[in-house]
Amino acid sequence: MESNTAQLGVVGLGYVGSPLASAFASAGHHVVGYDHDVEKIEMLRERSRVSSAGDEHDESSLTYSSDPMCLQACETIITAVPTPLTESSEPDLSMVRTAGRTIGEHLAPGSTVVLESTVYPGATRAEFVPEIERTSDLSLGEDFEVGYSPERINPGDDLGLRHIIKPVSGRTDSVRSELLDLYDDIVDETYPAPTIESAEAAKCLENAQRDLNIALINQFAMACATIDYLEYEDVLSVADTKWNFQRYNPGLVEGHCIPIDPYFLIERLEHHGASASLMREARTVNESVTDHVFQLTIEALNRRRERVSVIDDAERVLVCGLSYKPNVADVRSRAKQELFEKLRTAGIDLVGYDPYVNPEEAADTFDLEMWPSIDIGDVSGLLFLTNHSTFGDLTLDEVVERTPEHTAIIDIAGTFEEPIRSDIIYQRL
Repeated sequence: MESNTAQLGVVGLGYVGSPLASAFASAGHHVVGYDHDVEKIEMLRERSRVSSAGDEHDESSLTYSSDPMCLQACETIITAVPTPLTESSEPDLSMVRTAGRTIGEHLAPGSTVVLESTVYPGATRAEFVPEIERTSDLSLGEDFEVGYSPERINPGDDLGLRHIIKPVSGRTDSVRSELLDLYDDIVDETYPAPTIESAEAAKCLENAQRDLNIALINQFAMACATIDYLEYEDVLSVADTKWNFQRYNPGLVEGHCIPIDPYFLIERLEHHGASASLMREARTVNESVTDHVFQLTIEALNRRRERVSVIDDAERVLVCGLSYKPNVADVRSRAKQELFEKLRTAGIDLVGYDPYVNPEEAADTFDLEMWPSIDIGDVSGLLFLTNHSTFGDLTLDEVVERTPEHTAIIDIAGTFEEPIRSDIIYQRL
């Protein structure tokens, strides 16, 4: 494949930036991936050396560096750095500003900088560009250009980067047109967003909508728990027969988008004096699910206590499923961390099992001893939090047979069918 002569830089090599760098290299671009994390760079270099023989791009078309000097030769720089929340759930754009300063220190005149990080509408111009201008002594529109393209990567999804619709915006129509041509190299379909701000807001709105829909089902499911004659699953199965009903399932709302992105939109709307009360209420409902899961776990363990004549003061629960979504290895989950803290405060000893995650990473993230299976020791309860496909291969009877007598099964992930046997202590969301 003939390579383009212009060099393209990717700043931030996480779950968004790394696939982008590989995709552009496979499309024939000379790509340099920059990240300040030296260990990450070494890991990516080693992975590139191992996989280059069978990859679509040769090793020379994609290089990794922790030295920002590598950005000086780039005509286009795409930025994909994390944008988390503060402890008070306010948007933290410090890494976007830092990236802007770093890029500005090494930006060549005539270059175009694209931001892909999730930000509030208006942040590319208000937070990112000023840092570039300040450290580069260059002016937007005269010496460099800017665009925004919201990341759309779903870890564990077969859709992949190639097959998503990629919104692309630019400061001017001509900048947008150039960037559309660039992204056309790595995706099947691009969408010309009217403005940078519309693209920024769309990313937040997409996940705020999902948050609202899940909040409705979570609130309904928790309400049904107080009404003897209503089972939320029965109601959902009936409602699902209507042609325009959209099915959502209750549970912990986790990940890098749904629990975070709405706050970027909330902050900006309220900054301008507009109401975001519905989005705030959805966040309140979904964050309250952690307390609900805690209560269900305690109730199930109390039912077990009633059946066991002799019990140790300390109870141990095996948490099954630690990644934030099924069939992925990503363990970044604020909701699980909060839940585990509540359970430990209640005197419950926690251990973990997850066939998909790195055991050392999970142990460090959640302060858990990790087990290689569900049946290597005595436990008072099994708490299923992530519905991995491998868990679906087990029946509830098989799980009960592999664990001590009267072990409570708390099935928040909806892994199993309701038991017929009355001797099984089973609790669903």
